[in-house]
Amino acid sequence: MSTEIAQNFVPCLAVLLIVACTPTPSVIDSTAERFFEVRLAERLSAAEKNGASGILRIAQDGEVLFESGFGAASCSLPEEVTPSHVFMIGSITKELTLVLGFVLEEKGYLSFDKPVSDYIPDFTGEIGKVEISQLLHHTGGLPDLIDELGQPVTYSVDYDYLPVSRDELLERAERAKLIFEPNEREEYSNLGFQLLAAVYELVTGERYQTLLQQYIFGPAGMTDTGFWFKDNANRRFADGCRLGGLHWGNPIDDVMWDTTGPSWNLIGAGGLLSTAESVGQFFEGIGNGVYFQSTAQSERYKNDRMVYLDSRKQRVMAPTGSNGIFNAVAFWADRSRFSIVLLTNRADHQAEGQFFRDILGIFPATYFASPE
Repeated sequence: MSTEIAQNFVPCLAVLLIVACTPTPSVIDSTAERFFEVRLAERLSAAEKNGASGILRIAQDGEVLFESGFGAASCSLPEEVTPSHVFMIGSITKELTLVLGFVLEEKGYLSFDKPVSDYIPDFTGEIGKVEISQLLHHTGGLPDLIDELGQPVTYSVDYDYLPVSRDELLERAERAKLIFEPNEREEYSNLGFQLLAAVYELVTGERYQTLLQQYIFGPAGMTDTGFWFKDNANRRFADGCRLGGLHWGNPIDDVMWDTTGPSWNLIGAGGLLSTAESVGQFFEGIGNGVYFQSTAQSERYKNDRMVYLDSRKQRVMAPTGSNGIFNAVAFWADRSRFSIVLLTNRADHQAEGQFFRDILGIFPATYFASPE
């Protein structure tokens, strides 16, 4: 199951604050753009020589400033990564699940202050008392992952592909015990987002994937994100490579799930496939307010999810996702509409950590600041 590292990666932005401020254009001017293109190309070339591979996409205010694949899309074949390659995005899936929750609340399907048991028929386990908002914020006291007996388990990538139906997931969750009282603290839980997806299906009568298409993919123009695609045969999927470059593959070409989608060990919490462009479109949708009927709900979501930085004078978010093989990091600055998406496919060289910091460090802090 995908994990989120370093609480949205906001701390890594601190390295940029030492740069002197200059007036900030709403879009980077052409001279600066050429300079940054050279620096970015140099950074990706160095990473590629060290065995890294993936896609980097940078945009501002809807304009793509830089987009390039680097390295190999396969562990053993000399297929170059291109921006059209599809990668797994891990726990960035949770960002879509979270937005979807605010959409369904606005439409009256659910209430954040109601407990899980209000939405799952005959649910009598301890988790039933946890509120929907607590699932969204990882404060419900749920274990991260559970087995068939409802007992906490340690993550491995194989866990994601064990065959588990929605009903089986709910049965397991009903057996599970809370590891702390709700609202006592925040502790990451993939199970919480699996349950959110189940609740969404039960209150709407629609499948999670259908809800994503209707309320997220469609409004944002995301044609390249999903668990599967009608034109699978015509798409190129990057292969994941285990440590040492050993082939792991991808869920489509290696048939890790069928046409109904992945195991419920993934639904709601991870597993989505996407291009870097489509991930960028998701964040543009946040900036454009396309997911909500009212500006008030859009602002409510942003205030709930994003971190306000005084140094940037705006809200930012930087979600991450990984199954230990595929790795994804994204950055979104809301008012300046500056975004970075970095996707990688090798366990030896992941996007998180120093690699992403190096990309961020190329840009002066002023390019992340909100225009006055």
